Amino acid sequence: MRRSSIPARQRERRRHVRFPIPLPVRYRFARSSGWGQILNIGSGGVLFTIDRPVRLGQRIELCIGWPVLLHDNVCLSLAAAGVIVRVEEGRAAVRFGKYCFRTASSTFRRQALLPEVCGDAPPYP
Repeated sequence: MRRSSIPARQRERRRHVRFPIPLPVRYRFARSSGWGQILNIGSGGVLFTIDRPVRLGQRIELCIGWPVLLHDNVCLSLAAAGVIVRVEEGRAAVRFGKYCFRTASSTFRRQALLPEVCGDAPPYP
């Protein structure tokens, strides 16, 4: 097998490092919403599972259950908005346009977060 003369760093097209962290995500676009799981995430975007059809260029909003507590007792979520940049069978990649951390609502905690993070909330589906 012949090795490419292009260094690995130059072959990688992403500008941001991605981290493979399975996290619950609630998504919303157009008139549809649902739950999925993060497959990998970085400061520039995210790859997640999705059970609804989406189009390239479509705008989407995400609410991601964050695995770290604020001040050791406040559950957080990462709220993000972006554009679908890649679609595969059961998965979609989003480039973030904007994002911010928010305190997670009790409803979101009950539906999404793992018990070891925020107490006795049930695991996400």
